[in-house]
Amino acid sequence: MNKTKITLLVLLTAMVVSSASAYVLLSPRRTWAAVPTIIVDNRGQSTITDGDGGATRTVSAITSTAAWNGAGSGNVVAAVKGSVAAWRLGDNIPMLNFRDPERACKGTCLAATFTGFYSGGTINDADIVTNTRYDWTSAGESDGCASEFYIEGVMVHEVGHLLGLGHSNVTGSTMYPSVASCNNNPASTEADDEAGINDLY
Repeated sequence: MNKTKITLLVLLTAMVVSSASAYVLLSPRRTWAAVPTIIVDNRGQSTITDGDGGATRTVSAITSTAAWNGAGSGNVVAAVKGSVAAWRLGDNIPMLNFRDPERACKGTCLAATFTGFYSGGTINDADIVTNTRYDWTSAGESDGCASEFYIEGVMVHEVGHLLGLGHSNVTGSTMYPSVASCNNNPASTEADDEAGINDLY
């Protein structure tokens, strides 16, 4: 009788722990050996009117302590504005392109991250492209948001993939697979996202 109660308690505890942490890691599990520096397309995104097409705001969002660098594992990602003219998948230079030279985004895809460049458990490269068929905005625009998507939140999500995270089923988390227009909440990580990045780093 006592053994049954203990077994039931262990099962209930395991169920509570698994439902509290619904983050998903890319399979196979992989991480960067050193902090990656992402080159953010200095051309910006043409529909963003904040001075440089959202490039500076994107760099700030990616490296913010409200996102991955503040999740508890220290700095796990760096970013700088620069040219993506030398764009090439698998070249060991992580880049964020405000265009989609790979034509990867079809249908409702806002952005895509190429995560297949790793050896063993070490990531060698990951690159992000953005769908230009959508209208984008940034927190720096003065005209507000009208059915646009915030570049900061979407790119913080994509950088989660670059760092080794998959999609979470926790609604409201940065790594949730969808976002509504005019919702910039994914620019700040939530407990589920932070548990995932701390598992990796």
